[in-house]
Amino acid sequence: MVISSPAQQLDGTENGDIESAAAMIAHDNDLVVHLEDPGLRRLCTCAAGLSGQAQARLEAVAEALRSTEYQQ
Repeated sequence: MVISSPAQQLDGTENGDIESAAAMIAHDNDLVVHLEDPGLRRLCTCAAGLSGQAQARLEAVAEALRSTEYQQ
């Protein structure tokens, strides 16, 4: 799952569809704000704005950490 920053979302709009981008941003922000796990909320906030490649790397690191936790 790639989390886009507001600037990336606005830049990716077609035909200047700023209202749709603003709605996506508001929806994403609402999701993050309502996460009950403060650590997950911080992680999502930190990941926002990273490139898709950096977010994929972050996801891979999280999966590697998860697998090592299960092995302990």
